[in-house]
Amino acid sequence: MKVFKGKIWAAIGSLMDHAGTASSAKPSSAVAVPDRALLAAIESAVERCTTTTGADDDRHVHEILFLVSNAPGAITFLSRRITARLESARSAAAALRSLLLLHRLLRAGDRYFEQDLRALWSSRDLRLHAPVFSSAAASYVAAGAVATGACAFVHGYSAYLEERMLWVINQAGNLEPARRPPASAGGKPTSSSDESEALVLKLGMCQRLLELAMQLLPDNNTASGCAAARAAFGIVLRESFKVYAAFAEGLDAMMLLLRSSRLSKPVRVSAHEILKKACAQTPDLREFYHKCKGSSASNKSLEYPIVRVVTPAQAAAMEMSLPVPIPEEEEGAQEGEVKVEMAETSGDDGAGGGSTVFAARKMETTISEVWVEFEEDEKLIPGPGDGHSLKEPKAS
Repeated sequence: MKVFKGKIWAAIGSLMDHAGTASSAKPSSAVAVPDRALLAAIESAVERCTTTTGADDDRHVHEILFLVSNAPGAITFLSRRITARLESARSAAAALRSLLLLHRLLRAGDRYFEQDLRALWSSRDLRLHAPVFSSAAASYVAAGAVATGACAFVHGYSAYLEERMLWVINQAGNLEPARRPPASAGGKPTSSSDESEALVLKLGMCQRLLELAMQLLPDNNTASGCAAARAAFGIVLRESFKVYAAFAEGLDAMMLLLRSSRLSKPVRVSAHEILKKACAQTPDLREFYHKCKGSSASNKSLEYPIVRVVTPAQAAAMEMSLPVPIPEEEEGAQEGEVKVEMAETSGDDGAGGGSTVFAARKMETTISEVWVEFEEDEKLIPGPGDGHSLKEPKAS
């Protein structure tokens, strides 16, 4: 125990020496260096959160956030301590409690804390890879596999948090992807193409996070024997509700764009892949929520969303209604040279309706005029049927 505490104090001293060197190099913009008492208090709170899981967890989480807020440089120490406890864990339960603490901090902290934590994750000061405890953890390999056992749940939860680090909680309390580098001045899209690319990116991220969430339904043994697993799954489940709501809203917007906008080929291909994946994922998501309602790991009072299943017929109808892009060499064609044909195609879109298919086709129209000249003493005479003979010959 003395050796362990000695290592902690050595790490604290090293962090303070490093911060002191940096502050002496930049005296005008020096950052307050956390003192040993503050760092020791953070270490003690982390140890309490990762040792047991109980009713006081939220209080310890807010205590850590309060301590870190008093010394901005302390978040680096916090991240390294969580990483060290995760990587040195000798059981799945211990590793799971470290991951759960990080998830709770990510949800409870303000946006500045969230940004700093994400930056430390990007720089690898914060690492989320759980160690392999036994061969049982190898069962979590294939995408789409259901997590079975505590070891598999830990590794699945670790993968979920890796993807979750790319999301932020907005002012409305909903999840949204972290901001990307601005594509234009001011960081706002300048064209419909930029908006469609951002929307397709968001939908793809929604599908990846939902896929990882669906792999985390714990079995009865894990749920009944591990309080941390139940707590972690409860958070994941509630977050999946918000992610699905964002996905359903974005899918409607994407369908409108597909009907009305001239999308670039890469965006059309990505939209096609999202629709294809939604055909397989939405039935699985509906079944996943159905299983969660009967699982002992979920809260019975949760309000589950109604999952709107995307069928292959709907996806095919949407793909057929994509506007046909006009080649560049034909963009300068005169009005009247392109004829648009509409054909009704029937398809099972869930409401018994059909879809309209638009196709562009060039039509050449030739108008010929025949002029007949008559002399003064020539005249038209009626002919057989509805026609007329051209002229009556002059009398000789």
